[in-house]
Parts: sequence; C-alpha cells; structure tokens
Amino acid sequence: MRFILEQDVNQLLSITEPILLKHEAENNLLLGLLGRMAEGEDMESVFGYGENHDGIRTVFLHTKGNRIILSHETVWTDEEAAELAQLVQTLTPDLPGVIGPVEQANQFAQAWQRLNGKQIKVHMNQFIYQLDNVKDEGSARGQMRAAQNANFALLRDWLIRFGKVTGEHMTEERADAVIGRMIAQKRMYVWTVDGNIVSMAGCSRESRNGIVINAVFTPEEQQRKGYAQTLVAALSSKLLDEGKQFCCLFTNADNPGPNKLYQKIGYRRVAESCAIDFK
Repeated sequence: MRFILEQDVNQLLSITEPILLKHEAENNLLLGLLGRMAEGEDMESVFGYGENHDGIRTVFLHTKGNRIILSHETVWTDEEAAELAQLVQTLTPDLPGVIGPVEQANQFAQAWQRLNGKQIKVHMNQFIYQLDNVKDEGSARGQMRAAQNANFALLRDWLIRFGKVTGEHMTEERADAVIGRMIAQKRMYVWTVDGNIVSMAGCSRESRNGIVINAVFTPEEQQRKGYAQTLVAALSSKLLDEGKQFCCLFTNADNPGPNKLYQKIGYRRVAESCAIDFK
C-alpha cells in the first residue's frame, strides 16, 4: 500500500469523501472533523490516505494531542499497518493512541508498540449507533430548549464531569472552549423541569447526510427519571425534521445502561470501534 500525506484538507475530501460516505455513520468522526477543518478550524493536524491498485483502502487523521483516527472499512495487512505507524512516527512521535475499527486499531497499536516499545491499553470498546426514525420519544415531563449564555458555567462544569465519567480527560480550558462554541452555534440543548436544567445533550460533527449526538449528561441526582432518553429523542427528532437523514452516536460497549436507552429510542448498532492508549 502507498501512503500519501495531504496538505490541503479540501483536496483530501475531494479524493476520499466518496469512499467515506459509503459508511457515513461509521466514519462520522473523520467526516465531521475534516468538515470543520475545511470550514477553517485549525486543528494542527496530519492527514492522508493509503491506496493500492484497488483504490483507496484507508483514511487517517491525527489532530494535535489526540488519538489518530482510522477510517472504517480499512483493508490492510499487519505489514501495511506497520508502514503507516512508521510514517506517523516521523511526524508525531508522541502519539497518545489510536481509534478506529477494532481489528485495524489493534493492528496499528501493535505496530506502534513494536516500533516504540510503548505499552498499549484499551481505553474503551465502543459501539457506533445510527438512527433514521425515532421510535420511542420518552415520557419525562419538561421541555427541551437551546442552551443560553447564562447556562455556560453549569454546562461547562457538567462537561468536565462527563469527561470523568467517560474517562476522557477534560480540562477547564477545553471545556470552556467546547461549551462556548456549542452555545454560540446553538448545538447544545438542555431539558428543563419547572425552569430548572436537569439534563444536557449536544450535536456536532455534521457530515453530508448525518450529524452526531454527543455530550449526553444527567447529574446523579436527576438520573433514573427518563430525562436523558426524552431529551435525546427530542433532539434527534428536531435534527431529522430539519433535514438530516440520520443521527449517530458513540457508546461505551461495556456499559449496558446507555446502550439499552439509545436502542429504545430507535438507534441501531452499525459498527464496533476501539480506542487504544499508548503509555
């Protein structure tokens, strides 16, 4: 396989988007981040693709400080995974990990371990879900509304707590930036009961036909009341009504609670993914 680095994200998208869109929900992370970069967001990234005589076989993206992302439906051998690891090492020797389809992520991780002597540890086994129609809207009382600037401090603190729950370290600085952007773009929504915010959910990383639901969080004292289900169902319906063909999301494969909740709403599992850390 020949690995090619691209300098222009628009050029990369023109070459690889048709391939990625064949499995759009599965590749939502790649497509969403590349789309944001194409709109001008600087992520200090390295990106490219691998091809052979059959065409493009893999797409990869590394944004500063994050795991390298591998496309779904990647087809390669252990030797080719090692070739990519060698290429990436010359550019980002301090790579913190990899995320992608289970087999390919493990192939890359093992190649990185052989190359650098790093220990590898599975951070999270994940399911990727897709929803085309909401089946169960939930029955919790209250209503959904877009988050407002006045809610910034509360939602910033909740996002930090969400990071602790999911094992994704979230600094206050990063939480400030994420919540500020999502509120400004009207991408963060809350469920309110008697005027009080009891749950939050966001949406981001649009692709051609889909959008991702993320940052779903309900504080412990408000859990087991159906707020998260009703909020996610309402937000998913809103996004579909506005023209998206589907919504998608990631879950921790080893946490049965959220998986049951999302399936009840109408989300169906379309792929398995794996996040692996290098220590």
